[in-house]
Amino acid sequence: MTDPAPAPGHTPAAEAAPAARVRLDRALARLAVTFRGMTAPADEGQCDCHWGGPEELALLKLPGTDLDPDLVHRTWSTTDWRDHGAVLRRVLPQFARELTAGLGAYAWDVDRVGLSFHCAEWQQGPRRRARP
Repeated sequence: MTDPAPAPGHTPAAEAAPAARVRLDRALARLAVTFRGMTAPADEGQCDCHWGGPEELALLKLPGTDLDPDLVHRTWSTTDWRDHGAVLRRVLPQFARELTAGLGAYAWDVDRVGLSFHCAEWQQGPRRRARP
């Protein structure tokens, strides 16, 4: 007995795509759990005239709130945060979802993604906070 011919348009890659999407969705969900509760430091600041207003900065200090995609973009693409790592960890779950979806309206800025992770000193991990 022989195997039936594959359906027209069927390829191994087409079969693997849904499984890869499921794995990606699970990874993004685990990332969201891991980084839940992260915030920018209370004393973090940014230039109102170039970055945004105090209301938007306050949102970065509030955990668990989805941010406007424009705010996420301005946050990860700004490189002069005092604690870039903490700020990036705050937006990372949403940023990762947008990044894996192609960055939407901000796809033109994909070249700066690596710079953002570099500025965050990603390989160092979060700074340990001293206990009082």
